[in-house]
Amino acid sequence: MRKSLFLFAGLLLGYSALAQNTKTLFNNYINVKNALVKGDGKSANQAIEVFYKSIKGETNFVLKDALLKATEKMSKSTNLEKQRTAFNDVSTTLWQVVKGSDKVTQPVYYQYCPMKKAYWLSEEKDIKIPIMVPLC
Repeated sequence: MRKSLFLFAGLLLGYSALAQNTKTLFNNYINVKNALVKGDGKSANQAIEVFYKSIKGETNFVLKDALLKATEKMSKSTNLEKQRTAFNDVSTTLWQVVKGSDKVTQPVYYQYCPMKKAYWLSEEKDIKIPIMVPLC
């Protein structure tokens, strides 16, 4: 069973409570998600590193430390399945930062896999599951 929650959140136009350059941060997150969807371990490792550095380089924002910790857990593993598991924590933490925004400007889909009980964010409505293969 697939479940998709269509929710809007301001990510791409500089939502200051999240970060100074949210477009870059979100794009880096999406690159991690896409590499996990493809099951490409090398690309996933590279994307995770870039995403981690983009978080670290931002000025303070709500839940920055929690997002860094969750991303660090993902970056310490080179095992794709462990990275996918840790990606849920990254996604739910990022969602906590985003969902309370009063500056809703970009649609972001908060998606869910009931088989893994895991969430992720997407810029597209179609469900492409980064958590597991085969699809939920």
